[in-house]
Amino acid sequence: MKRFMTVAEITGKTKVAGVFGDPVEHSLSPPMHNAAYRHLGMDWIYVPFLVKPDRLGEAVRGVRAMGLAGVNVTVPHKVAVMAHLDEIDEEARLIGAVNTVVNRDGRLIGYNTDGRGFLRSLQRQAGKDPKGAHVLVLGAGGAALAISCSFALAGAGSVTIANRTPEKAEALAARIGDRVPARAVRLSQGDPGLEQALATAEVVVHTTTVGMYPHHDAPPVIPVERLNPKALVCDIVYRPRETALLRAARARGLAVLTGEGMLAYQGAIAFELFTGREAPEELMLNTLRKRLASDN
Repeated sequence: MKRFMTVAEITGKTKVAGVFGDPVEHSLSPPMHNAAYRHLGMDWIYVPFLVKPDRLGEAVRGVRAMGLAGVNVTVPHKVAVMAHLDEIDEEARLIGAVNTVVNRDGRLIGYNTDGRGFLRSLQRQAGKDPKGAHVLVLGAGGAALAISCSFALAGAGSVTIANRTPEKAEALAARIGDRVPARAVRLSQGDPGLEQALATAEVVVHTTTVGMYPHHDAPPVIPVERLNPKALVCDIVYRPRETALLRAARARGLAVLTGEGMLAYQGAIAFELFTGREAPEELMLNTLRKRLASDN
């Protein structure tokens, strides 16, 4: 039987966190966070807030005014919210986007847990240390930026960015180039730079929307037969859980990492920033998996 928090359980002492977005009704953060609060017996609640772009400044001021513990920030606000904050940590500044705002006694501090969430998934679920790893990132959008920056800050051996539009890959490589050896290649079969990266990468991270539902039958963006046989192949798509890329990699005998871990672990890191407590990671991950399964 599902258990729902009732109004009687919310008191004047209940601490409130939430997520700002537009749209926001699809967000999977509330079930993860609220399950964690219940598990730990915490008098907290996590609420989705529909915030239109032209009201973002007012909404952020409301975090201070109403004493919210903090909020996660999703599309389309991750960049625009930065102008309304008192402080932005190093990783979020490097990425150029914020997905978590913490209220420290009225001072609003911005963080980005997306890339760190991926690295925590990498370590917890695949046992792979990002330090010293040679990484190939497929795509150059927001997720690729966050993941590449986190690899750079974690001491990766090298990061190669492959994108169909090389200018975007070059801009991303330049952004992290003073922290890690980085280069850009064209995401096109037969490109010499891509061929070399496929043969040498230890971690391959797919960040494009190719293979995402409802286009889940689209073929992989790379020829998996040319990958390093010891490579770990990761996809941040979580609908479907196993994409065509991961199926092809698994069929070749390669290790794979599915995408829901990044979402769960970025939420766990946000939970820790809000509460100062260790997140029940497995509970949050299992809650997410159950919700995704029920939505199918």
